[in-house]
Formats: sequence, structure tokens, C-alpha cells
Amino acid sequence: MIAVGLRLTDEVFPNPEEPIAKLPTGNENPEMLLDGVNKDGKTRIKRIVLSRSANVEFLRAESPSRIWVRLTNHITDSALTFREPFELTQKTTFKIGDYALAPTDERVYRRCRIVDVCRNNELLKVFFIDDAVIAWVQPECLGELDQHYMYYPWQAIQVSMFGATPTVDVNRSTEQLWSPIICDQLSKVLEQFFILRVEVVLSTVVFNDYAKPIPVNLFGIEADIDEKDQIRRAIEIGPILERQEPVGISFPEFFDAAYHQVFEVAERETIPNEALEIHRSFPTDWKKTSISEDQMKEEKEKALFSKNSLIPEMEHSDWDPRQNSIEMLSIDQLEEKFKFPYDSDVAPAIMLAVEGRCTKSPFEWYARPIVKTGRNANGEMVIWNDEEQLKEVDPVDWMIYGNDQLLSMAEQLDTYYSNPKNRKPLKAEEIQSMRKEKRDVFAVCAVNEEKAMYTGEWQRVLIVECDTFAEVRFLDSGGRDMVLTGSLYKIHRQHCRFPPMCLRLSMHGITSSESVVRKWTSAETSRFRTCLREDVPIFINIDDIAPLILPPDDKKDPRAHMAKHVLMVSDVSYMDESKSLLDRFTDKDEAVRAAFSQKEPIEWPN
Repeated sequence: MIAVGLRLTDEVFPNPEEPIAKLPTGNENPEMLLDGVNKDGKTRIKRIVLSRSANVEFLRAESPSRIWVRLTNHITDSALTFREPFELTQKTTFKIGDYALAPTDERVYRRCRIVDVCRNNELLKVFFIDDAVIAWVQPECLGELDQHYMYYPWQAIQVSMFGATPTVDVNRSTEQLWSPIICDQLSKVLEQFFILRVEVVLSTVVFNDYAKPIPVNLFGIEADIDEKDQIRRAIEIGPILERQEPVGISFPEFFDAAYHQVFEVAERETIPNEALEIHRSFPTDWKKTSISEDQMKEEKEKALFSKNSLIPEMEHSDWDPRQNSIEMLSIDQLEEKFKFPYDSDVAPAIMLAVEGRCTKSPFEWYARPIVKTGRNANGEMVIWNDEEQLKEVDPVDWMIYGNDQLLSMAEQLDTYYSNPKNRKPLKAEEIQSMRKEKRDVFAVCAVNEEKAMYTGEWQRVLIVECDTFAEVRFLDSGGRDMVLTGSLYKIHRQHCRFPPMCLRLSMHGITSSESVVRKWTSAETSRFRTCLREDVPIFINIDDIAPLILPPDDKKDPRAHMAKHVLMVSDVSYMDESKSLLDRFTDKDEAVRAAFSQKEPIEWPN
């Protein structure tokens, strides 16, 4: 749902069946609950929460209050259907809420969730989360769901016809329920259409429950309609149902999805005497690998062992994570490599391009040092040199040149690590061992498609923490994120020779003016982003930069911005502007502003 006015709180929807986020007790932001298996052994898989209009496939209609659909570009068939050869193992433990793999056809498995248990665990009710199909199966037929496949959201999406209300009491019940007749009529109507169109209705409250259906206006689109005419010629489903006999549905007029009610069905589901044949047993002769994979594995095993010994050969030192480290830029190196070509009588400064999407607070933001450029006689963009006759260019071109350097780096990494032979997994145990030795651990990380689109699929990272997940800092594109440890690989020595392209920075001398716990509010962070600006180059005097020195381990500061390899900045200036960043952010005429504090985040080093 779209949040219009209210903050996510316990008062809005108490006791959610399947919460999306962990709600705060104070002024903190909600904490997203992560996918996968948590420390208590409970498994979570996110669902797709629609926030706007979409064309969808019809899957199943339980009632007008609960309709299951699926996006037309779903990945069920391409990525979430499991056939031989595939590493499938039988599931041995069962409880309600568990996820598993279950057969949908002969020797074909898909993801499901156990929703009920009966007859002393002899029969399980499962819901296929990508197809919205219910089946009663014997426990013996289920397979384990690998954690990798827990990070794909449910492909089936539950929606509800906005405002739909039963008009008759079934069996003279005091509770309003949907009659089986109207549910059957709805299914027949929806099956007639090629695809459906849903338009999400705005709400003044925020759902914190994946299990709550999304209120939508529902339309049908016939098969022979051109794509450009689909919206105009879509047929609204509600009026069709209102014309059915007997009339069992009405649509009271209201406009806020917060008041939408979900009604249940009068008819109860019957439990079958036995499961279908495909749901009774696990295929003991299931093929886990193909012949070609077996041959490749055998060749790798032969290559691993030397001819005269049973001891595996040592991996080449070029891949040794204990030797491969990336040197962070010092303040002196920044001045030497990135000093902006001002006149000698002006204080030396460096120029940077801000990575605005990575800004978390005034105490954690990221920027890439860039250089001034100009055009030579051939029209080529080159680094500025006073000795050559270069043509001045717009400052935006300096930023574009810096971004091209980043993309060039990304292309090198993608070309090298996209070859499977150059990917060597970095195990969690090895990372934890090195961190206990007080070593910085560097790696390459396979990032998600959204981030890869702009900065490359393979990125150099510094591993900050490593447990069930790993927290990493992206050294060239900026920012921090939680990633699967399985997405981390050893970095080759050749990619450690150049320093990070992006700096992690922290403002010095200011603090929150609203929070008594010295924590920036969301309004202050938003205001800081506006003041910082990412559309133009920024300038920082060398004298206004100092390292953030951490306290000893026994006095460790748990705040996220107290991290290694961070540079503090006392102020930021802009080209052809008199007001600095500090002037803007502490302006007393602004409702949201920072306060001065020379001890934050730490005292400036002497």
C-alpha cells in the first residue's frame, strides 16, 4: 500500500499475521525483517507489495476479498521451477509456516509453504507461493528449499476488490460472509479475460502485514486488444458481478483503502482421504547432476591433487586474502593526486562528486574525488594541464569524466569475474578468522541487478561484519549494504593495486538539534541531502579534513558512523557560491537545522 499520512506504528494494525518490518519503540525508523532463516530457525520470504497499476495474470479467486494474481513478467517458470538435474534433498522435519519444495507434476517441483497439519502429520496442507495453488500432500514427498531461493519474493500476489461487500447473510448468519455462488461467478468472469489490470487504491495508513490483501480496482482485458489500447478498453469487473443473479455483492462508495474490509467465505474446505499419487513419495532416483557436470567435477578433482601426493595443491598467492589488501587514500595522497588547480595563494582543496543515493546521515556520506578536465585540439576530454592549450569545459563535464572512470573500472571487474574460472568463494569461516586477527578483509561482491545497472555487477568491497549475512562497504561506488556471504569472492592481487575511488566522509562540529540521544532524525538527514547537493562538484579544503580516530576496542562505540577508514570534514564549499554547506545546514531561519557541537562525532585531532 501507499502511505499517505501516517507513520508505521503498532496502533495502525496490531498483531500482524506476517509482519513486514520490526516496529520501533521510540523515534527510530522501522527495521526491515530479512529473508532467509533467522537465528531462531524461522524462515521468511518477502511478498511483492504493489503500489501502483499493473497488468497481471489471474491465478485463483477464493472470494472477491481474496484474489490471487501474478505479474505478467513473473519468474516462476524461468527461475523457480525445479527439474532434473537439480540438487534436491528430502525434507525430514515439518512445522506450520515452514517453506519447502513440493511436486506440481511428475518430477517437477516448486516452492510451497506448509499451512496446516492433520492426521498426526500423515497429511500436510501446502500452499504453492508462486502459483496460489493449495494441495494436500504426504510429508514424504517434500524437498528442502535451499536458502538461495528464499530471496525471491512470492510470485503470487493477493489482492482484494476495493469496497466489495456481501449483500446477503449466508444461512441467516449474523456474520457477513461470501456465498459459494458469488465466488464461483467471480472465478468464471475472471477466467474469460486474457489478462487483468489492477489499480491500487490509496490508503491513509500503512500496512505492516504481508498477509493482508491489497485493495485494488479490478479490470479485465480481452485477448484481441492492442497494448496501447488496453487501459482505455479495460472492463471493470465490479459492475459485471453486480448484474449477476442472484445479486450477492455491492460496492458502497468510499475512497480510503484504510476502511476496506475483508470478508471470509461461508463454505469450509474438506480434507481429502488421501493425497494425489504425485504427492505421496520422494523420487529416490532423482538426478542431482548432469553427465557434463559430473565430468567437470571429476576434472576439477584431478586438477586439485598433484600427481605424486594426496595433498591438495596450494592456491596461488595472487588469491590469498591475507596478502591482498587495498590501500586507503591518505590526506597527503588526496592532496597530491586531486588538488584542484587553484592559484598558489589559495588554500589547497580537492574536488568531489557526491554519491547522493548513499547518504545515510551527516555522519555518513560518500563522495568520489574528481579532477578538472578540458578538451585538447582533437576534441578529446583530458585531465587539465596548464602547459597545454586546453579548452575550458562545463564543471558538469568534470563529473561526467569522473563517472566514466568509475564505469571503466566496473567494466574491468565485470569482464574478469564474469568468467567462472576467476571466481573463488571466500568462506564465512575464513572471513571471521581474519577479522579476529584484526585484519581488514577485502573481496569482490556480486551485487543485485538494480545496483549492477549503474555501477557494475562485480564490485570491490571491504567486509565490515560477517555473521549470517555480511555487511560490506562498496569501495568504488560508495555505500554500505547487507549481502549473502555466498556472494563474496576472493579478490585477485591485480585489483588491489589502486585505491578506493569513493571516500566515506563524516561532517564534524555539528549534531542533531532535536534528538537527545545524538541521533539524526529523518527530517534532518533529508535536509542535509538537500544542502549537500549532488548536481554540482563540491570542494573541501585539505586543512578541513582529518581522520576519524576510533576509541580502543574495550571502549568501542556501537554507533554505525564510528567505523574504520572514515575522514571527517569540517566544511564544504561550492563553486561561485558564498554560502558553505555548514552555513546552509545550520541556518537559524530554517525549521530543520543542525546544532553546533565540537565534540561530534569526536573531537578534532590535534
